[in-house]
Amino acid sequence: MKLIKKSLKFVAVIIIFCVFTVFLGYHYLKTTSDDFISDDELEEFIARVEFADKLPERFYELYEEAYPDALSTSLNKQLVKGVFSENYIKSPSILASTISKFSRVEGDSTRISRKKAYILAWKLEEKMSQKECLNWALHNYQFTVDFKGVNRISQFYFTKPLQSLNDKELKDIIRLMKKPSLVSLPQKGPLGSH
Repeated sequence: MKLIKKSLKFVAVIIIFCVFTVFLGYHYLKTTSDDFISDDELEEFIARVEFADKLPERFYELYEEAYPDALSTSLNKQLVKGVFSENYIKSPSILASTISKFSRVEGDSTRISRKKAYILAWKLEEKMSQKECLNWALHNYQFTVDFKGVNRISQFYFTKPLQSLNDKELKDIIRLMKKPSLVSLPQKGPLGSH
C-alpha cells in the first residue's frame, strides 16, 4: 500500500512539474517578441495583414470545410486540440507568421524559426482575425517555385481571376496549399490556353 501511495505521489509531482514547465515556456515565448521584431516592424506587418485583399466569400466557406473551425479558433485552442488528436491544423495566423520575413532569417535553425512564428502568430491574433491572416497569407504564399500568391496561381492554372473560380477550382487551390503533389491542375498550353 505504501508503494502505491509513493507511486501516485511521484506521478502527481511529475504532472505538476510538466504543467508548470509548459506554463513557463508559454509565458516566456509570448513575451520575447522584442528579440526579433521591433514595435515599428510589428505595426507595419499588422497593417499589411489588415489591408490585404479579401478572398471570395466562397473561398472561406470551402476552407472551413477542408479545415473545420480554422477561421474561428485561436492558435492556443488549435494547439490544445493538436495534443489530443492527430489532425492538427495550422491556423491562418501561424501560416501568415511562418511565411513572413520576420520568422525566417537566414542562419536560423528550424526550431528558432518555429519559435518566432508562434510568437508572431500570438501577436497577430491580438489585433487580427484568422480571416484577415488568411487573406495576407494566401496573397503571399509561395505555391510553387515560380508562383507566389493566390491570384497568380488562379491566372496561370485557370486563366481567370480568383473571384471567377468555381468550387472545384477553389478546392484545388486549397489542396495545393496542403499537398501540392495531390493536386491535378490543368496543364498550360501555348499562349495561356488549356
